[in-house]
Amino acid sequence: MLAGEQPQPPETAWQLTAPPLPPLFTSLQSDVETDVVVVGGGFVGLMAAITLREGGRHVVLIDAVEPGWGASGRNNGQVIPGFKCDPDELKSQFGAQAGERLAEFGGHAPDLVFDTIAKYDIQCHPVRNGWIQPAYAEGGVERIQRRYAQWAARGAPVKMLDAKSLPDVLGTPIFRAGWIDHRGGSINPLAYARGLASAASGVGVQICIHTAALTMRREDTRWSIACSGGTTIRAQQVVVATAAYADNLVPGLRRSMVPVRTAQVATAALPPSVLETILPGRQCASDTRRLLTSFRISPDGRLVMGGSGATASLDHSSVVPRLHAAATEMFGHLGRLNWELAWSGFFAVTKDHIPHVHETADGVICALGCNGRGIAISTAIGSLLAQRLLGMNVADMALKPTPMKSFAFHAFRHLGVALATRYYGMRDRIDGRFLG
Repeated sequence: MLAGEQPQPPETAWQLTAPPLPPLFTSLQSDVETDVVVVGGGFVGLMAAITLREGGRHVVLIDAVEPGWGASGRNNGQVIPGFKCDPDELKSQFGAQAGERLAEFGGHAPDLVFDTIAKYDIQCHPVRNGWIQPAYAEGGVERIQRRYAQWAARGAPVKMLDAKSLPDVLGTPIFRAGWIDHRGGSINPLAYARGLASAASGVGVQICIHTAALTMRREDTRWSIACSGGTTIRAQQVVVATAAYADNLVPGLRRSMVPVRTAQVATAALPPSVLETILPGRQCASDTRRLLTSFRISPDGRLVMGGSGATASLDHSSVVPRLHAAATEMFGHLGRLNWELAWSGFFAVTKDHIPHVHETADGVICALGCNGRGIAISTAIGSLLAQRLLGMNVADMALKPTPMKSFAFHAFRHLGVALATRYYGMRDRIDGRFLG
């Protein structure tokens, strides 16, 4: 947990429809020995724990608060295929073969999410009607045409949307063009996290909430993790899956990314006439703005919008008004929107906008940096980390371990995020997008 972050986030729309966390989860009460300890109860940690346990390992998962408390339970709930970088960009960065394999890994990630939901009967309101990316300015139109063409060339179920019908599909007339990727969809992310936790417990993972990992040191052939409450876990292997909430447990990990806070806002339940207008096909959407805006309808009929700016502080007061303004520009013609909820959380941003896996020779593996594509990619990475600990060869990993590198001037990250947000907002306005 980052310094200053409160143990209970503001009420989110997802808490209103998510099943409660199983009451059997408690803090670690005594010292324990296990094969693997997983630090962090987000999508990466939970999926790693399930995969490891089903692979025959004894697993203990600890979380400083509870499963889904961080970014996993606070995002917009969009299950989006791929990475921030398009397939051809991945090929340029990693080489033809490795880049293509990485693109395939990201493209199939939503399949793992929805297959996992079905396998464990997770009650998280899954809807797989596609993800839409609309564009307003001309540069955005060119971008989505390139992205569509690259995925179409790889046989993905994608389609450019007819510009004339786009207002009826989205419920807003402000966008010039759009494409849909039918691999995508939406869920209640907090319910998914809690469902994964229940599934992990069901296969034999010991889950301990309100248990923070304080220090980690090597003792002979095992790792010793000192936890809050004075307890200790001894394990042969360690998965560190704290993402944007990384601390100093693993030297250098916190400085290898920048935690960026982004917000979500939700209206009261919308009237039937508005529900029939905004995304009537119940797709989810996120646009091409530099300060992108995502929008969808929640399981209980609310408009939920996210993004539209970022901050490195603990406060989201500067982001929420921009989201309200974006919503007014998009849907103001439908009448006044009654806003009820606003919340925020940190996600990890890496230098190259690609997730990073790091490992040591003596049994510690880490991953972070989904850069806003957290649900599908995090689920897939959790499985990948587990497979690596179960014996997968590095050569067979789509996302291979890399050396840890610190951000230059990491101490000035708050100023950097603020300046970048102002700059991108200015560029969006110049491009003719909404008044940020």
